[in-house]
Formats: sequence, C-alpha cells, structure tokens
Amino acid sequence: MKIKSYISGFIIWIITTLLITIWYRSIVLPNQVIDKNSINIWKTINSKINSISEAIKNIKWWNSNVYTDKFNKFIEIKKILDTQYLDPSYISWTVMWENALQAFVSSLWDPFTVYLTATDNKSLHEELEWSSNFQWIWAVVTKVPSGIMLEQILKDSPAQKAGLKPLDVVLKSNWTGLSNLPLWKAVALIKWPAWTKVKLTIKRWEKIFDVEVTREKLKLTSVNDKIINYKNRKYWYISISSVWEQTYDQFKKDYNELLNKKVKWIILDLRGNGGGYLWVGYQIGATWAKKWDIVVQTRYRDPSQNQIFRATSNWKLNGFPTVILVNGYTASAGEIITAAIKENNKKTTKLVGTKTFWKWTIQTLRQFPDGSSLKYTIWKWYTPDNENVCKKWVLPWNWFEPDVKIKFDSKLYKNKLVDNQLEKAKEVLNKLIK
Repeated sequence: MKIKSYISGFIIWIITTLLITIWYRSIVLPNQVIDKNSINIWKTINSKINSISEAIKNIKWWNSNVYTDKFNKFIEIKKILDTQYLDPSYISWTVMWENALQAFVSSLWDPFTVYLTATDNKSLHEELEWSSNFQWIWAVVTKVPSGIMLEQILKDSPAQKAGLKPLDVVLKSNWTGLSNLPLWKAVALIKWPAWTKVKLTIKRWEKIFDVEVTREKLKLTSVNDKIINYKNRKYWYISISSVWEQTYDQFKKDYNELLNKKVKWIILDLRGNGGGYLWVGYQIGATWAKKWDIVVQTRYRDPSQNQIFRATSNWKLNGFPTVILVNGYTASAGEIITAAIKENNKKTTKLVGTKTFWKWTIQTLRQFPDGSSLKYTIWKWYTPDNENVCKKWVLPWNWFEPDVKIKFDSKLYKNKLVDNQLEKAKEVLNKLIK
C-alpha cells in the first residue's frame, strides 16, 4: 500500500533524525568550539526539519482515513473472494485489476480520458502508425465499458461514408458484443479482411441502431491539391484529411509549388479532418500568419504552464483570400488550423459548410512500465482571440458556426459528381476577391 509506505518512510526518517541529533549534541558539540556559523547551520537544520514536519501534517491523507478506508474495503473484498468464492478458477486478479482501473477512469465525464491495458496501448500505437496493410473502417478508437468509442473519423473513410460520427460507441460487431473484450480483440473483429462488410451496432447518445460498413485498405496521403479554374481565375484547392507527422511536409511541398505558380486565391478543404498532432496544426495554421501573430494558446490546470504559440516569421499566405470548407467531422487540430487562419485574416477569410465538431481539449499519454498507459486530458486550447467552447468543462457546450451555412448534397454528388459545398466555396471566394 502506498499510504503504508509513506508512513513507514516517515517513521524511519524520524528515527534517523533523532539519532543524528543525539550524535551531534552528545559527541560533536562537546568537542568543538561553537561559533556563530555553527549555530546558524544548526538553526537552519532545525528550521528545515520543522517545515517538513508541518508539511507532512498538512497532507490530507495524514488527517483523514477516507483513502485508507477505501483501500481497506478493496483489500477486504479481495480477501473474501480469495477465501470464500465458490469457484476460484474463475478468479483472475490481473484481469479484474485492469477492469477496475478502466472503470475507475471511465467514471470521469470525459470520453477522451481512458486507461489502456498493455495490449490496448500497443494496439493504439499500431493504429497511429498507419501501417500500409491496415485494413478496416478508418477510425481512431478507444475502449469504453460498453464497447469501443470512435474518437476520430478520417475523411472519405468507410466509417464516414456509413454516417458514423465521433463519440459513437460500437456495441457489437456482426452481433458479437464488444463490452467484455479488450481493445485489440474488438478491433480485430472489425478490421479484417479488406473489401468485406461488417455490421456494427452503434450507440449515439441514447439512440441505438445498426449500420453496415465496408472495410477498406488505408491510404496514407493526407494532403491533396489541384488548380481550379473558375471565372477566368485560378484557385488553389488543397485538401488536408488528417494532421499527422508527415502532413506538414506534404503541405509545405505543395505550398512551395503554389508560390511558383503565383496563385493567390485559396480553397482549403478541412471537411472530415478529425485532427492529429497539435504542433503540426500549429505549423500549418502559422502559414497564414504574420510574424508574432498568435496561432494557438494552451491552458493547463496549473496556470504557470500556460503557453502562447506565435508565428516565428512572416508567411506569404497571410492576407491571401481564403475560403475554408468545414463540417461536423472537422475537429481538434483541424479546428486549430481553421481558427488560426480565420482570426488572423478576418477580412480575407470565410468559412463555408456546417458547424464543426469542436474538440477543444488535448490529451497526452502516461506510459507505465508494464506497457499500459493512461490517456488523459491535460489542457484546453484557445484561439488567437482567446475563444474556447469548453470553458466550463471538458466537453463543448456550443459549436462554431460557418459564415456561409450549406449542407452537403449527397444525392447531387452521387448522381452528377457535383460537390455543392465546393461550388459555394468558389462563389464565396470570387466575392472575397472583388
């Protein structure tokens, strides 16, 4: 027990201090001349000891038995099951302990904070590495007690095509329940083989329904661009589907080619961009900023750790007429890019589409020696204008509305391959130029 180790350590420290004191006063002091320096040193030692003692007395668990009682109850339950449970072959303390930790963390009202077992943690890292052989529905997932939660939906993914959304919970895969399975087993039931269909039972808040999804092989390119001709003008259309490590390098390559082509009007498509790494989002968002403009701000629990990320140079896209396409799948780092461009270019930037997802918290991983980890919310991010929709809690209570609202017409796209949101973006950009 951690508390017992604290107490044992404190007792050993007290005994050691007493022995040193006795030795110093009975042997050292009688055999030396006491000068002012010696007295000052002794006073300093006594002061430090008193300060430490007071600090220990003020520790909450020192004055309260609340935590001790909770752990004692846990130990008592373990003893009862160890000695009295009918069939001890059913008892697996490793599994029970891991499940207890998952339930403990999941009791927070924060779906992005989860405890991952060693196997689940390994599965998450493999998922984020984007193996070229990774074949499934293209969604970043985490384990929750009732199944697995879709934390991020990738653009043009099978999950998005099937209408799945972030925070949807997959309860079953082909009628097999996922609640009692570790993450890696649950994922295995969904992701194999490619080009086959899987029936998923989805829980979206209080609604439960079935949806059929076709698995596909993962595509690695997160940035695509082209030149669009519209009313005798050339627009640079660039689509960023996710914000991973290689995304900025791909974007920078296309950006340099754009400057060579001398195109000054931009349509940035962030529809379906579920996010990724904050620092990559910062790098892309800074491309539309002037030197020392704020790109993004972070707020921690401890205000002394708060940070402001500014552009470190003057970028040539600042002031370029830009239309940003967004939708309900635009989240996290995708929203960081959106806010940075919009707020640093108010007169020359418009948003077109539907409201974004508004995931304005960022998580980090704490790795443990046994391979498990805790993924937890560590801070919120704020826009250059100091806006954040999660001011009161870790989940949003409001959504970001585009300047021009227009829903995607799937029938029109299916029948005539016409993207009505992109067409509206062209119109809006043309007006911006005028």
